Amino acid sequence: MRVRKVQWVVLPILALLLVLAGCSEKAGATKGSSSSAEATKVQFHTDSSGFVEPVWPHYTKKASLTFWTWIKNADKLAEQFMEAYPSIHVTVKNVGQGQPQYTKLTTAIQAGSGAPDVVQIEFQLIPQFVNTGGLLDISKYDDGYGKLFPQWTWNQVHLGGKLYAIPQDVGPVGLIYRKDLFDKYGISVPKTWAEYAQAAAKLHSADPSKYITFFAVNDGGWINSLLWQAGVFPFKDTPNGWKINFDTPEAKSVVNYWADLVKKGYVKVSNDWTPPWIHELGAGDYASVIGAAWSPTYEIEPYIPKGSTQQWRAAEIPQWKAGAQVDSNWGGSTNAVTKQTKYPEAAALFAAWINTHLGTLSVMTTDIGEGGSGLFTADLSTPKVGKFLSPVPFLGGQKANEVFSNMVPWVDKDFQWSPWTSYVYNQMTVEFTDLFAGKITTDQTIQNLQNKVTSFARAQGFQVAQ
Repeated sequence: MRVRKVQWVVLPILALLLVLAGCSEKAGATKGSSSSAEATKVQFHTDSSGFVEPVWPHYTKKASLTFWTWIKNADKLAEQFMEAYPSIHVTVKNVGQGQPQYTKLTTAIQAGSGAPDVVQIEFQLIPQFVNTGGLLDISKYDDGYGKLFPQWTWNQVHLGGKLYAIPQDVGPVGLIYRKDLFDKYGISVPKTWAEYAQAAAKLHSADPSKYITFFAVNDGGWINSLLWQAGVFPFKDTPNGWKINFDTPEAKSVVNYWADLVKKGYVKVSNDWTPPWIHELGAGDYASVIGAAWSPTYEIEPYIPKGSTQQWRAAEIPQWKAGAQVDSNWGGSTNAVTKQTKYPEAAALFAAWINTHLGTLSVMTTDIGEGGSGLFTADLSTPKVGKFLSPVPFLGGQKANEVFSNMVPWVDKDFQWSPWTSYVYNQMTVEFTDLFAGKITTDQTIQNLQNKVTSFARAQGFQVAQ
């Protein structure tokens, strides 16, 4: 799940995170799930439906945990866990969605007290919080659960050979399109980005008031997903420091592609989750949305007026090369354990249990309106859970999660997040806003990102490899 209505700007939280980072280890991402600590040996059980679940360890020690999260109906997860482990009491607290929670967490880490035992953190911010020194290495408790998750999610919660969190949910990116408009104008669902551009031209020719989609200049996470899917991996931690590389042929292809569609009037520059954008979406201005698995539920349906004739469907993400199977991720969270916990083993057990247990996954994958959390959970057995693959009324009865589940393995496992994602997202907004305002060229957009992010990293004390 993505945190909605959050503007990625350089807030005091980022400065504080980086000040704390200067006082702690400079952790880097690793490819594998190996750890310096010996991983817990875990056995697994497969039920008749094919759902794979750990054989859970016994735990009878008294423990009291606090869990910070903003997902809906999280209390039900805690209740199930406490029924299985009655000696562990879990208190669930929602102290804010996204940025408000991160501010409180950073303040607690700085103060040395007040942090929860377990906390929800989005994938892209794990490196920043690891560098504060506030997250616990849970390798010796949880590293054995890696087989239950996509390799790319497991890689992203490992830094410096240590495990810092358990994947909770993900957002593989796809194409959500207006079937009614595509049918009306004889537009086939595009399989490649070249075909998508052709569809945009055909739509514009038939109805100049419609746009094939929008370009969200305010949303660095969304922009990042476009680059990622094209094979742009700007950050790599090496023995000689962080390698930063935005200036690649793939990046230039992406920026030039979208700049061309905007210039021709096929794509509208907008700011997602703002009143103008909400009006545009509800009014039917857009024929498609490049969105994540959670987009139909969180990004589109809430803003389509009741009784609307708009007909939405989900499809695979267009490919840069015909026949390829490459995707990226947009959104998703993890559950991390903080160093302030008095019960590290119990906290690590809780983080792993709620994200791999059939009962809790059933709650998390159930729609919010039906008492669940409405998440696309990361566990590989998620398609075997409850109503996860049920028809979606908003999408005309389509089994949309089946479409997105098929794309989860397409996400490249080597993508790495940097310890300064907030700054990167903010700078993307600055540069792409200037690009579409005609202030800079596409090449300057990429070069500015390269230069400014590199300068920022060095200014914060990070070693940057040549």
